[in-house]
Amino acid sequence: MRLRSLLMTLGLVALAATPAAAQYSFLGALGNRFSDLSFFGNVGGLSSAAQYVRADWMTHFGLEVLFTVGTVTEPVGPPQQPADSVRLVWREMRVEKTEEGVDTIYMYDIEPTRATQPTRDIWTFEVGLGYGQLSGFEARDESIELRGVMRDLPSLSLYASYEGLGTYFGLRSGLMELTGLDVTDAEGTSWRGSGQSFMAGVLLGQAWEIAGFNLFLEGAWTLRDFPSVQWSGSGVPLGAPREMNLSGWSVGTGVQFGVGG
Repeated sequence: MRLRSLLMTLGLVALAATPAAAQYSFLGALGNRFSDLSFFGNVGGLSSAAQYVRADWMTHFGLEVLFTVGTVTEPVGPPQQPADSVRLVWREMRVEKTEEGVDTIYMYDIEPTRATQPTRDIWTFEVGLGYGQLSGFEARDESIELRGVMRDLPSLSLYASYEGLGTYFGLRSGLMELTGLDVTDAEGTSWRGSGQSFMAGVLLGQAWEIAGFNLFLEGAWTLRDFPSVQWSGSGVPLGAPREMNLSGWSVGTGVQFGVGG
């Protein structure tokens, strides 16, 4: 229960950028569906559409809380017959006065028991609420120095997992923000920058269960386009990007722990 409370707190913090009524309603609907906690790390490169920034390797790391929202199952073997053909279901309690005193009478209904059908999961559908940080990009113009990171605030992922193979695919979106962004010219003068936008991506992965937790390997393509970057002050260098396209591919791995109860 303490772990569930901690994860709920993390979810509330991650959703601080969204309207309060929507975030509480969303978390309230998922509150009893916590299934896993995932830690991940990715490396990747920029697409050819990046005009103002470049990167030899970009790194992306973070965590994600997963909620199970549905399953597709199939029957396994014949139905299992219960040991007893009927069961007693409590209905009410009565207190009656008798010549000997007060007597308590418990009333039960007799119901037939039904056979249960064992099943196994074929597909599992999950929602992931994540927080991550991307770094490793710099300005193409070598006369200036560009520093900063991109953060997910948060990301929302939809996963479909085929349990027989451990293969999954998904869609990802969410709000992203440039944090600690600044550009410095050759004279050492700095300007602060900021930008917000939405991401969209697709991913494909494979998971293996080992000693009670899952290891996974994942490949993804993500659109991360900031159409407008705002710079403070005047006299911003010509090489400072007015827009930043951090779209590109990535491959990564991570570990996933079950936390549902």
